[in-house]
Amino acid sequence: MERLKESQALLTLNYNAYNKAATKPLAPLDVNDEAQLKELLNTVMNRESISHMRHKKALKESAELRSAIADVLLLLDGCDIKKIKAAMRKATAVPEK
Repeated sequence: MERLKESQALLTLNYNAYNKAATKPLAPLDVNDEAQLKELLNTVMNRESISHMRHKKALKESAELRSAIADVLLLLDGCDIKKIKAAMRKATAVPEK
């Protein structure tokens, strides 16, 4: 639960940074609404694709926002990707001799 709150706070920070950098602000954010977060993720990905086609680059903030949205969506589904990655690193670590 603590990890979800941390991720939601990070999402809010990234959302605000994206809105400051974007020419058209995003819809209001509800960090607990999965459907709205999925729609927001699609919107950010579409904008990033259009920006890349027009300017050959995307906002740095869009990649950070996509990552934060995905993390919160996974946590809302009960999947902590950071915990899984840490367990995988531990399982594949080579012991020192």
